[in-house]
Amino acid sequence: MRKDIDLSLYLVTDRDLSLGRSLEEVVSEAVAGGVTIVQLREKEASTGEFIALARRLLTLLRPLGIPLVINDRVDVALAVDADGVHIGQSDMGYEDARRLMGPDKIIGLSVESFEDIQAANTLDVDYVGISPVYGTPTKTDTAEPFGLEGLRKAVAMSVHPAVAIGGMNASTIGEVIDAGADGVAVVSAICSAEKIAKAASTLKDIVNEHSRSLWSKQAWRKSLKIYNAILELPFLKELSEGTLRHEVFGRYIAQDEIYLKNYYSQMFMLADLMTDPKHKELFLSFAQSGMEGEKAMHDMLIKRFGIDTEVTESKVTSDYNAHICNGIASGNPCIALAAVLPCMWIYNQVGLHILNHARLEGNPYKEWILEYGKEEFSEGVNKVLAMIDDWALKADEETIRQMNRYFLKAALFEYAFWDYGYHAEGKSYDYTESMEEWL
Repeated sequence: MRKDIDLSLYLVTDRDLSLGRSLEEVVSEAVAGGVTIVQLREKEASTGEFIALARRLLTLLRPLGIPLVINDRVDVALAVDADGVHIGQSDMGYEDARRLMGPDKIIGLSVESFEDIQAANTLDVDYVGISPVYGTPTKTDTAEPFGLEGLRKAVAMSVHPAVAIGGMNASTIGEVIDAGADGVAVVSAICSAEKIAKAASTLKDIVNEHSRSLWSKQAWRKSLKIYNAILELPFLKELSEGTLRHEVFGRYIAQDEIYLKNYYSQMFMLADLMTDPKHKELFLSFAQSGMEGEKAMHDMLIKRFGIDTEVTESKVTSDYNAHICNGIASGNPCIALAAVLPCMWIYNQVGLHILNHARLEGNPYKEWILEYGKEEFSEGVNKVLAMIDDWALKADEETIRQMNRYFLKAALFEYAFWDYGYHAEGKSYDYTESMEEWL
């Protein structure tokens, strides 16, 4: 759904921690101090009381344009026409919540493990709540804390905006935003503050000070329509189930052999653009590991299925390679890396997605699935994302525009590449010529 929601300072209410003050007083002061979204959490209230409280908050928040999200209770959210609902792993499933809430409402989902994040990546939720980052006395029925390093990994893994939950206060939220979170969910640091507006304002200042607009986050969100369409391709669904016809897989591998020969050369060319020796070494290692790991996997599969690799290069393959070469030929490392990135990043995300859902036992494509879902591949991708985000912070407006164009076009070629593997010349791939319908 990807609505434009400011998640930066997210208040979760708790009347027991509010020092006897009314719900309206706490929320009104918190919003005055900079809270950008409010979740009404009521674990003990009756349905009638919950609805009454929600209506009172909506009267306060709606004129201010601050969204009200209801914790757990889809029925309460529907009764008051709230802006959305936040559900946990043991609450109503996302598909049912979306069907009831409709396409225009906010749905947030708590994720308590890396497996939960992978599962959430397959859903069109509006954000995930990474919970808990640190231990917290306000919520004791939680999973093992992610910790700061776990949060970094979780944010990098998630395709959705991420809110950090658990232990958020003035001493922790700076490092949490630095780790990549889009926002922080605060309970006691606001609800129990002596001066609520001042406490919220202090927290908002810290968030703003540490916030930076990561290019990779924005690029991924722009490409979500393409990525979600990739996950629906029959090629990948059948490969995951092990039912993909061998001749279809063979056609894909034959084209991928052509593509990879160019890709390894492109990695060497990209390395030549690097001025930092560490960056240069990273891309040289990608080229080398690809030629060793991917090539060995390809050779094994070619032998297993008797694949004929002496085939004509498809227009999709040639156009994709030309697109990447044009990005590298720009001479701008930012643009060059943006053109190459989808081949790494999307393959990794697809590999992780399939690994989370695939039937591996007896699956003839097991080695392919494991290659792109392995941890070493994910670590390499995350290094590249950190690199391009640092570069983008210093890039001018025209460079950013070109980075977006090359990234999105390459993402569309990724879709077309698998699409061609399944349908061959049986359909048109003219959709790669325009990005209009995908944005």
